[in-house]
Amino acid sequence: MNNLPSKFDPSEGHKAENVSMMYFGKLKVHPLAAYTVLGTLTIILFILFSYLGLSYRVPQQISMLSGRNTKEPVFAPERSRETANLISKLKYYGLWNFPVPEEVPPFFIKSYPADLNTVQDISVKKKIFINSLLPHALFVRQEALQRRAKLESILSKIDCTVGSLDFGNELEDENQCPWTDFLKEEDVNFIQNLSKNYRTTSAETLLERVDAVPTSIILAQGALESSWGSSRFTREGNSIFGMWTWKTRGIVPSRRDEGKTHKVKVYESILDSVRAYHLTLNRLDPYEEFRHLRTNTDDPLIIAEGLKLYSERGEDYVEDIKKVIISNDLQRYDSYRLIDLDLPELTLPFSGDIKLAEPGKAPL
Repeated sequence: MNNLPSKFDPSEGHKAENVSMMYFGKLKVHPLAAYTVLGTLTIILFILFSYLGLSYRVPQQISMLSGRNTKEPVFAPERSRETANLISKLKYYGLWNFPVPEEVPPFFIKSYPADLNTVQDISVKKKIFINSLLPHALFVRQEALQRRAKLESILSKIDCTVGSLDFGNELEDENQCPWTDFLKEEDVNFIQNLSKNYRTTSAETLLERVDAVPTSIILAQGALESSWGSSRFTREGNSIFGMWTWKTRGIVPSRRDEGKTHKVKVYESILDSVRAYHLTLNRLDPYEEFRHLRTNTDDPLIIAEGLKLYSERGEDYVEDIKKVIISNDLQRYDSYRLIDLDLPELTLPFSGDIKLAEPGKAPL
């Protein structure tokens, strides 16, 4: 609708005749000028309120994704099935190029995109995989370190040497430390649940098992086992680390030897996959050497020597882990930590072309 007076001619540079003037207090104003000012103010106010509304919603989004004051992370609201969309989200949440070195925003995804295996640019594929998996790895490490801190706190309350302390139920032996006498019921329950989950009642063994796997090793093994997030097992079952199962639902390997009955385990989310892998390294007997090395050094290249039994390839597999760590500079992530951040300034969604190719394994 035209809001100008019917007798106003826009082509004229002077006031038309018989135009009713508008008054603001003692100020007499031409209607066109008043409408122009009001329209401009309306546009400015609309932009301002839109910006304020976005500024309010954005921190609210990141607070929902934050790991602070919550036992479980809140996943991103949408399950992205397109690589370009995931890249946009990584940029949006500050995970494409970290705004602050070593500080990782808490952004979690359920699954990798189904078309990740078609990305031809290997550097892009690697960045998507590493930067997406990193928050999950750091979160699981944080859980383990919190459990360890609580275990150490409880042990400090027990007036017995750690080497002789056993959390088994049988306390009839007079030489057995009556550890429950030193603790509150909630601490006793914590110890019992921890012993069950890590499959040992020895305090000394618990201290060796309840610990965090180096971030660089998590990323390297994930890359090897999932072909940088593009393997069939990863795409169909969130199985980042290719772990087997004989009991639960799983994916039958296409090249499974005749007579074998194992399947590749399926997980509800990437986080579940990382948790299961992390617990496996921390409690199963084949990785005792891995845990022993971890107690004596922080060097992931040395700790990786304890993973010979993770694959039938043995030493060659360990060498591949080391190559992935070194060639991709994964050790730098060992000092990274998961934090709470306000969202960075919004960046434009990813607009570059992603080159597609036939599925294939990425180089180390």
